[in-house]
Amino acid sequence: MRNFQKHLSKISTPYILAYTRRCKACWQCINACPSQVIGKVDFLWHKHIIIKKGENCKGCKKCIKTCPKGVFFETNKSNE
Repeated sequence: MRNFQKHLSKISTPYILAYTRRCKACWQCINACPSQVIGKVDFLWHKHIIIKKGENCKGCKKCIKTCPKGVFFETNKSNE
């Protein structure tokens, strides 16, 4: 169970969930995120985003709006 929680922290915050298999490494979401929540995995054939600082996520959803491949999904929690 602990490994699952660790994995979940690398693909989600309280506001967003990332489906990294859709990521095509355009990095637009990294540039759009004002809180520097999103980072890169750029190792050989593994090129996709990762949640680096999930605790910084404010729920602005700029990553959702910016991603052309639909990597990010809104969770049930709302910032409104």
